[in-house]
Amino acid sequence: MTTPAAADPGPPLRAWERRRLRGIERGLQPGARGRLLLCVSLDAVALALLAAGIFVALPWLFAACVAGNLAVCAHLGRR
Repeated sequence: MTTPAAADPGPPLRAWERRRLRGIERGLQPGARGRLLLCVSLDAVALALLAAGIFVALPWLFAACVAGNLAVCAHLGRR
């Protein structure tokens, strides 16, 4: 019986690939308290604008998308 191609893990990672992935992983870990406060506040603003866009007026939904993108960038941004 053969294994499907999707189950094949492929060749092992090279050293530079492991270092790069480790660096990306470190960048995703939470940093200082101020950065966490910024991320949480942007999340709250995005959720509030989303609710306003659904229940009040549609243009608020566009503002929610922009705030959501900023929140994602803050979560994934470098230190």
